[in-house]
Amino acid sequence: MLKWRELDAGERADWFKAKLCRDFPADEVKPLELLEGLCEQGKYHCYVFYEQPEVPVGYAYLMTAGRFVLLDYLAVEPSMRGGGYGSQILPVLVGMLPEGSTLLIEAENPACAVNLEDRSVRLARVRFYKRGGMRLTEVLERAFSVEFRILTGGAEASDREIADGLAAVYSEMLPETVFHQQFSVWIP
Repeated sequence: MLKWRELDAGERADWFKAKLCRDFPADEVKPLELLEGLCEQGKYHCYVFYEQPEVPVGYAYLMTAGRFVLLDYLAVEPSMRGGGYGSQILPVLVGMLPEGSTLLIEAENPACAVNLEDRSVRLARVRFYKRGGMRLTEVLERAFSVEFRILTGGAEASDREIADGLAAVYSEMLPETVFHQQFSVWIP
């Protein structure tokens, strides 16, 4: 069974540079200053998952707004990918949530893929989350010109509640002008 702990302020900057910037494209990495500010406000949390304390297998960054918790980043250490750790982290994440909380997960919308290979990758991500017990909703989101399908875990919520919760998360994370220019959520 995986164990977890929250990264402290001293660890977060090192983790950001060594792990987050390695595992995600530069245009997907939010500025460290933004993440630190949200951490200081108690809205953003960075967790490491491990089997042995000195051997991390993966990590997750979460943004909270009320009862909704956005899985902002999830990655498994490169040397441990394909070993089932990502699938093990998902139920641990749900178990970490405060009672009554709903986990929100963004998966790039397969319908917006640019080619068959891209579509295949996007479908695989949705399947990964569904295998981990997450539920695919009808909620769609566009953030910074990328369209997402929304999956959830934890406490049940209606699609309208999920859309409103996702908007609340982003409105707390982004400056107001950026939020209005770069974020939209809808239910077809």
